[in-house]
Amino acid sequence: MAKAAKVDKVEIVLPEGAAKGSIRDNAEVVCFAILLIMFFKTFVGQQFTIPTASMRNTLMIGDHLLVNKFIFAVPQWDWEAKFFPMRKVDRGDIIVFRYPMDRNFDYVKRCIALPGDRVEIKEKRVFINGQQATGEFEHHVLKQAEGPVAGPWPMTREAGPTVYRTLMEMAKAKGTPAPTTSVWPFLDPEYLRMDRQGQAPMDGPDFIFRDDIGTFTVPEGHILAMGDNRDNSLDSRYWGFMPMDHLRGRPFIIWWSYREGGNDDTSADVPTGPGSVVKNLIEGARYFFVRTRWDRSGHIPR
Repeated sequence: MAKAAKVDKVEIVLPEGAAKGSIRDNAEVVCFAILLIMFFKTFVGQQFTIPTASMRNTLMIGDHLLVNKFIFAVPQWDWEAKFFPMRKVDRGDIIVFRYPMDRNFDYVKRCIALPGDRVEIKEKRVFINGQQATGEFEHHVLKQAEGPVAGPWPMTREAGPTVYRTLMEMAKAKGTPAPTTSVWPFLDPEYLRMDRQGQAPMDGPDFIFRDDIGTFTVPEGHILAMGDNRDNSLDSRYWGFMPMDHLRGRPFIIWWSYREGGNDDTSADVPTGPGSVVKNLIEGARYFFVRTRWDRSGHIPR
């Protein structure tokens, strides 16, 4: 019987760095994925959820948006603007921005006016440089049970009572002096230079500036932002102009729309910690098929 040939044992020496082990390999993949996600969220896009009805019916409570954070970026070199889809904010853009009174929160509104624009709000209607700015995006509530009604709203169409008109009627009925108007408080140059972090917006039952503001000019470096649900929106009328450097981006698609509480009127629960996140995930999974607005998923907001 022939003897088997003796095979010498060959020691395989891996190149340096190739024998790191599975733990290190997986850790590097996870770290790279985290860095990639952080880069995407910081410079490219981010997911936001609509928590209130201030933009209804353009954006509904529970709409989950993907926001393009790249579009309003300021190019450092001329070639950036040529090769990448960057541009300045324009009138009519839906915008996401840091809330000037608390920059830890993001708001979504519509850009109504740009620096240098002459603006007047008269009986709920907005006039830009002498021309009324209205359209289907502008909503007013005529009857609470019916919710916001879409525009346009020319002066010949009744948009519901204004705060000033209501106060006038109440004073007449009581035989008291008519309410006096005052200057919108956010035009003071000192206010524009102020750090508004932690301040409270102007509000109250007698806040007539929700519906009527005399003619003013939008200052440089700022824009006027308002919600489409004009009778239910805490916007520039209540806290003044929005600084340009607070811009975060522009929503470009609704990737999922979910009815919080099973209806269109329940405000979304904004997560404040791990417990809230887990609760939202459980609720979303439990009612996914019955509360999802299938007709809005994939919708591009305008």
